[in-house]
Amino acid sequence: MAARCLLISANQVKIPYPVYPLGAACVLAALRDQGHEASHFDLLADGGLSTLAERLSQGPYDLIGVSIRNLDSVDSADPQEYLSDVAKLVELIRQKSKAPVVLGGPAFSIMPRKLLDFFQADYGVVGEGEKLLPWLADEIACGRPPAEKIFSSKPSQQPSWTKPAFTKEAAAFYTEHGGMLGIQTKRGCPHACAYCSYPTIEGRQMRYREPEEVADEVARLHRDFGARYIFFTDSVFNDSKGHFLEVAEALIRQGNQVPWSAYFRPQNMESDQLQLLKRAGLAAIELGTDGVTDTTLTALNKKFTFADVLAINQRVLAAEIPCAHFIMFGGPEETSATVRLGLENIEKLGKTVVFAFVGIRILPSTAIYDRAVADGIISGDQALLKPTFYFSPQVSQTQITDLVKESFGNRLDRIYPCSDFEERITMLHKMGHAGPLWDLVLGGRRRR
Repeated sequence: MAARCLLISANQVKIPYPVYPLGAACVLAALRDQGHEASHFDLLADGGLSTLAERLSQGPYDLIGVSIRNLDSVDSADPQEYLSDVAKLVELIRQKSKAPVVLGGPAFSIMPRKLLDFFQADYGVVGEGEKLLPWLADEIACGRPPAEKIFSSKPSQQPSWTKPAFTKEAAAFYTEHGGMLGIQTKRGCPHACAYCSYPTIEGRQMRYREPEEVADEVARLHRDFGARYIFFTDSVFNDSKGHFLEVAEALIRQGNQVPWSAYFRPQNMESDQLQLLKRAGLAAIELGTDGVTDTTLTALNKKFTFADVLAINQRVLAAEIPCAHFIMFGGPEETSATVRLGLENIEKLGKTVVFAFVGIRILPSTAIYDRAVADGIISGDQALLKPTFYFSPQVSQTQITDLVKESFGNRLDRIYPCSDFEERITMLHKMGHAGPLWDLVLGGRRRR
């Protein structure tokens, strides 16, 4: 029996640039494929709560899904929390509809029980929702509402990838504010970085999308939705299996001319591979370097050394690909000496952009959480719904901040706090430029 479903994307953050809710687009397509009547409302692109109130009045709905992208800004220099806005959204839904409220999205998967209780929702879906939400819609429509409240997906070895159902209205908003749309080429993350929630959200088992499908999707988003730039949203693009190279080859066969970028790990990239990626349209590399000394890299369980970072960095620069490093200071084993050494090491990175953060957001089911409990920074029963950060007990936050600011000075390619750069990106997007835009401080080509 078909259910009438409304999916709501709760994210309202525009900084540094608005991001199309790709997960909701995948679930929307899955609901429709299973015969349900499903529509999508994006609070950022389709209007705020007042516009949503009008949409809810067009009910009744059998199920209303709410996708929560982020808990907060995860930046101690600009700690903004987002859950209060989601609470207002859920309250509005309760006022306008009697439909069961189902929570999902990356943030929900990080702490499902706490968020289900916090919002007093009816159900929650952890992980991939393409199979679970259509099933739940079936059960509700047939008058069999489950007694269980939280359902967790079990990633299959070879999932049937659903072509995301983008809406032209929402896509127009995102392409007008940055020109970018996102594509996933794989799911899962086999790494165990101490702070990271990706394995909790997507699992550790890698699941790959067919390279030709990815290339077709790039062409479709450019042709049908006006994407001028693609960001591959994989947790790590350059996987050890080499699937990322197959994607690049498929893009070349497709004749791709759309520039793209992705998150990379500073490993597993040879010079010839970088040239292949560049021919496929790679416009910039964002490296999850995280630490800049061997001591802090080990404490973050990164499984590579700073020498590895330098080697990859040199290859990327030799290939003339704009490169940005994301660095976190203040994690486990950080001292004033490691901060100073790390800042010296950053100077060895040459003509790259470096985004620095001080402190690490503590999330459940991570090694940082266990370390924070052991170090007495948090209690074992702390809710962590509000922005809460790990700062090494061996050096003060103020000292780290002062050292970073002194080292970075007024250099445009050394950025702390990151919120300062976000204002520049917003201005450039208003001028019509596309992409993440940090490469412009390196003299990168402008994309309109």
